[in-house]
Amino acid sequence: MAVLDKYRLELHWKSVVYTTEDVVVLKGAYFSGPALLDAEPLRDEDNLTLDMTEQHLVFPPMADFYQAVLNWKGVQYEGNKIFLKEAYIKGKYINSIETLENKDWIKIDCTAHDTKKMMGKRGKRVARGVYATKYDHALVYWAEVMRTEGGKKYGQ
Repeated sequence: MAVLDKYRLELHWKSVVYTTEDVVVLKGAYFSGPALLDAEPLRDEDNLTLDMTEQHLVFPPMADFYQAVLNWKGVQYEGNKIFLKEAYIKGKYINSIETLENKDWIKIDCTAHDTKKMMGKRGKRVARGVYATKYDHALVYWAEVMRTEGGKKYGQ
């Protein structure tokens, strides 16, 4: 997945704990990367959907197979990182295909979430002569699991 540097967000963690069939807890999770320079402040309790379709094209399409939801309860800003408290990823098949390891990380593409790019000067055109003054962010972020030593972890 090619991502312009300014739209790259990285999700890192110190360790992973598999708690149930559909949940992996990320201990010491944090966001970093150039996308944080233009990012809106994160809410203390929120989530975002990660779509890893591109990385799993070898598998037969299934309605919810390629998506997982990153959740957190609490954020702490430190330098150029945002630490996520009580972070976990939940997905129906998250533990059957993906086995995240402590040294893995997730690259997230924030291109579709650039409010300046999407809105323009007059707002986003929603119909002839009608412009929205508020941009509704896309609900899904393209993402892929990476290895610390470089390269994709899956779908080579």
